[in-house]
Amino acid sequence: MNLTKAGGGGSTTKIRGGWIVAYDGKEHRILKDGVVVYRGDSIVHVGKSYDGPVDAEIDASQNLVMPGLINTHAHAGAMAGDRMILDEGRWDVFRSGFMNYVPTRGQGGASMNQFSDMDANTRFSLASMLRYGSTTVVELGGEFGDNPGRMVDLAGELGLRFYSSPGFAGASHHFDADGHYHTVWDEKAGLEGIERAVRFIQDNDGKNGGLFKGILVPFEFWTSTPAMLKRTKEAAKQLGCGITTHLAETLMEFHQTVRETGKTPIRYLYDMGFLGPEVILGHVIYIGGHSTTGYAPDDDLKLLGETGASVAHSPAVFARRGVTMESFQRYLNNGVNMTIGTDSYPQDIVAELKLVSMLSKVNDRRFDTAKTRDVFNAATLGGAKALQRDDLGRLAAGAKADIVIANLQRLRIGPFLDPIKAFVHCGDGDLVDTVIVNGKTVVNGGRVVAWDEAKLLADIRAASDKAWRHFPDYHYRGAPIDEIYPVSFGPWQER
Repeated sequence: MNLTKAGGGGSTTKIRGGWIVAYDGKEHRILKDGVVVYRGDSIVHVGKSYDGPVDAEIDASQNLVMPGLINTHAHAGAMAGDRMILDEGRWDVFRSGFMNYVPTRGQGGASMNQFSDMDANTRFSLASMLRYGSTTVVELGGEFGDNPGRMVDLAGELGLRFYSSPGFAGASHHFDADGHYHTVWDEKAGLEGIERAVRFIQDNDGKNGGLFKGILVPFEFWTSTPAMLKRTKEAAKQLGCGITTHLAETLMEFHQTVRETGKTPIRYLYDMGFLGPEVILGHVIYIGGHSTTGYAPDDDLKLLGETGASVAHSPAVFARRGVTMESFQRYLNNGVNMTIGTDSYPQDIVAELKLVSMLSKVNDRRFDTAKTRDVFNAATLGGAKALQRDDLGRLAAGAKADIVIANLQRLRIGPFLDPIKAFVHCGDGDLVDTVIVNGKTVVNGGRVVAWDEAKLLADIRAASDKAWRHFPDYHYRGAPIDEIYPVSFGPWQER
């Protein structure tokens, strides 16, 4: 975009947009050939024109100006290279993705991440999220060992609005040498982890000029005891913060919960009073009525809608394992607040939007479900509601100046009647040209401002190569890595 003067601090900037996704107090509406004006960290005007004094002007007259996208489920510390299991993996984990990386030589056994570079992983992941339009990110409890604040510092360097804290669990997964799955419980460690997270939030909330906010992260419902869940709920109330966790993300989790409690995971949390508007539940795929559970349709979704809990849907990581949500529209119809996440890799929230819509239409066998407006709302207004913020996910006076400008002058966009449909169904994150967070331009001309993208890419590739070199020690029933996770094409050998 063309910035006519440098603005900053308390300066006033006017964006002249070709198509503006403006908020009218109730919903998003398309404003053609309008303006968005922000001063400092907040929007002061959205309309057809603005005659007041400005310090800078951005010409986006041929482009789409929209609110920053809210990414409610991301793993910033996950090694991008671990997605080598695409097309491959263990059948006995019932299409789960992450279970393929559970240590296979007993508790505390080797895993790829221990050989990787956490700093390189996190930089690459955070930069990708921002570059592709995520202005607010909820991170699922990643940390740097003895320096849990490192991830917060990196998000601050980048200029990203960031929610997280050190995650905690009362159990760990592993497979023994014969490939049998085990869970080892340690509730004491889980409860101590909660108190560590509480102290972290107390010490860091509001850091990075207010961009960092704490959220409590029990890693999984599956590895949390009733005492841990109760204490998490109490601590969130005391701190005035939210909670996020993984729920119903594996078929094994669903059936184990039903066998041990006689309840679905959602019903179990509902009955213990854990669910509420401050809770964001990651994935929630395996529910009563899902075709793979063999469990009759239940009132799971009705309970979520009743309590106001939000669901963070990340379709890509499940679709590549052959799993889909059935269906996004059914969640909406039951009043569930739906939001969008990118999970682990790639961190492109725009690409996720297309998958949300397409996969739901296929599952429902209807073209009129998971409509573009509802999917876009999930990544904006839905995310803001999940975080209990009325100043995010919208372009309106008083909202934070979190703004994305997308380049619609691309061959892949072509003609359109509705710019949002064109953006979601024809585009991906590479359309994002400019990202503004809290009034500061953090992506300009399709490049991250704070960091060198070439170095980010070189570092993450080196980190992944290092991890892969150590991964042959990570066996399953004695089979070498190239038999478990073969590459698509071997090296060319002349004959």
